[in-house]
Amino acid sequence: MASESELSKLQAVKELIFGQEIQDYDAEFKSIHKQLAENKAKNEEDTLNQQKALEQLEKAITGRIDRLELELIKRITALDNKKADRAKLGKMLIQIGEKLQDNS
Repeated sequence: MASESELSKLQAVKELIFGQEIQDYDAEFKSIHKQLAENKAKNEEDTLNQQKALEQLEKAITGRIDRLELELIKRITALDNKKADRAKLGKMLIQIGEKLQDNS
């Protein structure tokens, strides 16, 4: 096995040959890692914002549907009442007709 002095000599030679390239790669990897971390944080923030917006939209739509449903029920009830009044009117007219025939 190589001695420590030989290893340190090899390390020094390696630094002379590849030192600047290794430093450049390290700097580039750090830059890429930083960009990835920033993008991840931004994506998480965007996801939360989209979820909040979706929840607000869902509440707004649900509220509007509920209001429309109530309005529809009111209008159907009003129509039913009008039809009931027509039925009452028809019965009254029949009764009036029958009374007129009886009095003749």
